[in-house]
Amino acid sequence: MNTEDSDILLLHQPGNSRLLFYEDRGFGHTIRSPTAFRLLYSMAPCRGDARGKAKRRYKHARYPKTQQLKICHSHTVHKIHILQIQMTPDILCQLYHLEPKSCSEDAEVFTPEYIERDREGKRTNAYRFVSPHAGQFRCSLTNLVFVMEGTGEMLYKIVPWDPRLLCGLGQMQPAGPLYNIDCFEGSISHLHLPHCEILTEENKDSLAVAHFTCDNVEMLQALKMTSTHVIIGIKELSLFGLIKTIIFPDYSVQSQVLLFLRPISIRQREKILDVHLLPVTVPVSEVQSQHKENTYFKTTSTCYLVHRREYTLCCQPEGFEVQPQGHVFECNFGPNYHPTFEVFMDVETEEFKMGVMDIFEEKEVWTTRRIILTAPSSNTDTADLRIITEFVDNHREDLIARVTSVMPVADGLRGKHMIPPEMYSDIDDARSRQTKMRLLFNVLDSGGPAVKAEFYRLLKDKEACLVQDLESGC
Repeated sequence: MNTEDSDILLLHQPGNSRLLFYEDRGFGHTIRSPTAFRLLYSMAPCRGDARGKAKRRYKHARYPKTQQLKICHSHTVHKIHILQIQMTPDILCQLYHLEPKSCSEDAEVFTPEYIERDREGKRTNAYRFVSPHAGQFRCSLTNLVFVMEGTGEMLYKIVPWDPRLLCGLGQMQPAGPLYNIDCFEGSISHLHLPHCEILTEENKDSLAVAHFTCDNVEMLQALKMTSTHVIIGIKELSLFGLIKTIIFPDYSVQSQVLLFLRPISIRQREKILDVHLLPVTVPVSEVQSQHKENTYFKTTSTCYLVHRREYTLCCQPEGFEVQPQGHVFECNFGPNYHPTFEVFMDVETEEFKMGVMDIFEEKEVWTTRRIILTAPSSNTDTADLRIITEFVDNHREDLIARVTSVMPVADGLRGKHMIPPEMYSDIDDARSRQTKMRLLFNVLDSGGPAVKAEFYRLLKDKEACLVQDLESGC
C-alpha cells in the first residue's frame, strides 16, 4: 500500500497532555473509544487525475497546522504515535481551530466555593476554584471564564468601583463589575469577562478592559468580543473591569429581574416583595449576600432594558401597592443593591402576576408571568397554615410546660425579624423556661399565622420528639 493512500488522524483526549497521531493505511481499523477523544485533524487523500496517476493531495479538517507541533508522518503500515506535549491554552485553541479563546459558552462549568467574611463590621464575599487540569472553566455564579495552563487555585471577588480609578480616562464609565483576581499554584493565560452590552456596528468599539495595578491603569486590547464576553490575554493579575465610552446616553443592555420576599414581622399584616432591576452581569449571589434575611424566588429573569429609561410594574389582580410608581433604570454594578420597586400585598397572597413595562414606549419588556410565593421552608411548604395555627393554640399549656429549647427557637424567630428587640430581651432575661415560653406566646399571638408557622418549623427542628408526641395525642 502506498503512503499516499493513508488516512491520517490527530486526536486529543480532553484534560490530557497526550495527542494520538493515528495513520490508517486502508485496513479498516477504527478507534474504539470515540467518546473519549476528539478528532482535531484529518488528511484524506484525493486520488487520481485526468491521466489516472495518483497525486498526493489532501483534504484538511479541523487543524491544518500539525507541523507546528513537530509531528512526523508515519511510514509504517499502521501505527499510533503518542505525543507528550505541554497542552497550553494557545495550543489547545489552535488544535480546536478556534479564534483566540472564543468558546466561553463551551467552557467547563464549575460552582466555586463561596467564602463569606466579616471584617471590621463589613461583609466581604470571595470565590475559590481549584482547576483540575488545563482548559477553560466558567464560574456558574459570576460567569467569569478562566483559561488555565494547568492545575491551579483561583481566588476572586467583586469589589466596589472607586470613582478615582476612572480619573484621567476621559468620558468613561463602568460597564460591568470590578473583579479582584488572584491565582495560586498555577497560571492563567486568558480571561473572559462577561458583559451585558447588545453589540451593534455603532457600539462594538465602545467597550474596553481596564487593568488596575497600584496607582496605574492599563488599557488592554480585547483579543475577541462575543455576544456575552470580552476576551483578553493575562500577564499579571489584580483588578480587571469593563469600561465604556459615553457616546449614546440611551443604550440597551441585557438585564435581569430579581425577586426577594421580605420576612413577615409581627407588626405587619402584609407581604413585601422587593423587585431588583439589574444588569445581567451582576451575580445573584452578590445581591443575596446583602439581603440574607429575604427569600430569593427564582424565575425567568432575563430581559432587555434601556439605560436611563423609566419603567413601572404591572400587577394582577389590581389593588397591590407598588412604590415607586416609576423608576429610571441605571446600570448599577454595586456596591449597594437596593430594591428598584416594593410590592405590598395581603399576607395571605400566595400567587399573583407581574410584568415590567416601558413607560416611554408603553409596552412590556418583561412579559407578565405567574409569581408563586410559597413558604420559604420545605417543612411548611405543604402544611396547612390553619392546622399549624390550631396546633400551637391547642397545645399552649403543654408547650409552656415541656419546651426546653426556648432561646434557640427565639433566636430563630429573631433571625427572621419576627421578634422586636425589646421583647427578645424580656424573654432572654426571664429566669424560668415557663416564663420564657409565656412571653414567647405573646409574640406568637401578636404575630399571627405566619409567625406561628415559623415557630412550628423551628420547634420541629429543635424538639421533633415533643412535636410528634403532641401530634399523636401523647
